[in-house]
This record gives sequence, structure tokens and C-alpha cells, in this order.
Amino acid sequence: MAQSINQIKSRLLRDYYKYFSKYAKGKTPEKKVAWVTAFTPVEILEALDISYYYPESYAAVIAASGKEQELLAESGDRFLSGDCCSYSCCIEGCLELEKGPRGVPPRPDVLIATNNQCNTLPGWWNILADRYQVPLIVLDYPGESFDREQAYAYVTEQHRDLITRLEELSGNQLNSALLEQLISNSWESVSAWERVVESAFSRGITPTVLFDDISFLITSRCRRETSELYRMMAEEIGQMPLPSGTEGKIPAFWLGYPLWYHPARYLSELLEDFRIVGANYITWWSLDYAGETAFERLFQAYNYTFLNLTQGMRDRRLADLIQKSGASCAVTLHNKSCKCDLVSARNVRIPQAELEIDMIDRTFLDTSRARGQIALLKEAVCTG
Repeated sequence: MAQSINQIKSRLLRDYYKYFSKYAKGKTPEKKVAWVTAFTPVEILEALDISYYYPESYAAVIAASGKEQELLAESGDRFLSGDCCSYSCCIEGCLELEKGPRGVPPRPDVLIATNNQCNTLPGWWNILADRYQVPLIVLDYPGESFDREQAYAYVTEQHRDLITRLEELSGNQLNSALLEQLISNSWESVSAWERVVESAFSRGITPTVLFDDISFLITSRCRRETSELYRMMAEEIGQMPLPSGTEGKIPAFWLGYPLWYHPARYLSELLEDFRIVGANYITWWSLDYAGETAFERLFQAYNYTFLNLTQGMRDRRLADLIQKSGASCAVTLHNKSCKCDLVSARNVRIPQAELEIDMIDRTFLDTSRARGQIALLKEAVCTG
């Protein structure tokens, strides 16, 4: 019997979280456990039968459940400044108090951090390595600005070393055919997700409703069920009626992270006169696995993530996204957690309300100031 969309979602979530807290009291998991950052080549871990978990994603779940403030306060009382990344502060509080909406992730045997999204993550992972006294592997992706041939050799050497070290850790040998299949699974998941995004765009559905569903592309992109889930979602969205009640509203682009603590994941109560027609966040995990070999495909996917591109290329891609969306303005988030401003449309010439905000810490936003900035944005669009 074919599974429904909700059944697949429930199964993927159940499989991902089934060991949370089970091993929190010193029990030893059946598999080796890695904690990874968002753009880690998890196809390698999956091929070696190593369990992996994303602390950043769990911080988003914590905020969505309304549990983040106690954990942020605990982290601040202990050792982390409140202006550190809120993902790290939230998780450090979770680990200190050993509490979260789904418990605590299994203790790691290895930590893997990458710099293809955010250069602060290796620093946070050093804190975790000190806490658990386990090996820390940092993968350095030079990005778009580096010579491609040299970058490929450099990254591939790291990927090969990662395989060797994880084989020693797990006692398993990499199956090359399985790795190829897992990479293909990830690519199919990405392709299916892109069809979801395109279906939502063609039906005029606000992209903010997709913010939660992209989590499966992060935590479960190697699994065949994920591409099947997104295929079904694209079909369902394509059959939805066109939304009503949007006439006269200003088309706006949501530029930056979702607000994980907000029920709508964006400032819906401050944007009554706007309709969100585009968002760059839903494109971040559209990794390109093109290549002839497994190592070529992994290099292409993980060296050229959106946040690892030059500012000029990010600007051009954002300009294309905004133009395609039909947005006449943008609500731009200057995220407290992101010291390097990687996502602003610096050279995209449309009116923007630039809000000082945070994706996890709901107390950081000055609502009165934000309301005033959005009113000015409306005025600029209507009189421009």
C-alpha cells in the first residue's frame, strides 16, 4: 500500500529521532555516532553505516517548540556570550541541562565541521570536542574563488582522508557502489525538492510554508523516501487552487533565515499589507551533484554551496531569484547569529527593510522598530 505524505514524514522523523535520549545515560549505541554541520558530505557516513545528527537543526526544533529561552539563558550563565550563534547557545544549554523537546542526541564518537556555510562553526565544534573528548575533523572547502583544478585535488584529499579515518573509527569498509547510490539518492532528493519549489511558485503559494519541509533535505537527503516525499508534495501542490485574498498586496521577498520560533516562520503579523512571493532559504540545499565519479560529485556539491560562493555570484543568484519571484521589495534579515553577512542583497537594487533579528532568539527583535521599518518600506514601494 502506498504511503501518504504525512506517513513518510512521520517515518523519516521517527527514524532520525529514535535514539535521542536512549543512550543519554551512558549506554553504548550499536553504531558509531557523528555530529555534523549542515553541509557535511553525509553520503560518506551513510555508506559506512555511521549514525549522524545535526545540532543546528535540533536548535531550530527547540525554538519551534518554544523551549529555547531557558536553554539560551543556561548557556549564557555558563560560558557563551549571548551574541554568539544562537544555534550553538541553544544546544549548549540543551546539553548542560540534558533536556529538549525530543531529548538529547546520542553522545558523539566524532565531530565533523565544515566551513562551506559559516566560519564560526569550527569554533563551536572545538567546544564540543573539549566537552566530549572526541576527535574533531574540520573539512575546508575553498569555494568558488579558488582555482577549480587545485580545489578539486585539495578537497578530494580531505574526502579520502575522511573515509580512512571513519573506516578506522567504525571498523567498516567503504562500499564504493553504495556510495555512488547514496549520492544518486541525494541528487534525486534535490531534484524533487526543486520541483516542490517550482510547483509552489507556479501556484502562487507563499514559500514560507516550505521552511519546515526542507528539513528532510538536510537530515535525510540520502534516503529514497525523501525524493518520493517531495515528488508527492509537488503533485499535491500542483493541484491546489490558486490563493485568494492577495489582490492589492505588495509582493515581497523574504531574504534570510526562517524565524524558527514564529508559528508562520516569518513576521506575518507585521506584513499584513505584503505577500511573500520568494525566499532564498529554500534554495540553499539545492546541491549540485554533477560529475563522472563519486569524488567529483561530492566536490561539486559541497565546495559550491550557496554560502561558499563569492559575494558577486551570490548577488547575481539573488537578483535572479528576486526577479523571477516578481517581488518589488525585500524584507532582509541581519541575523544576530551571523557575524559574516552572507545573504543580504547588497547589490540588488530594490527597496529593503533591513531588520536586526535572530532565527532562534525571539527576544532580540525590537518589534516597534521593525514595524516602523516595514511602514517605511511600504511607503517607498507605493510612492517609488
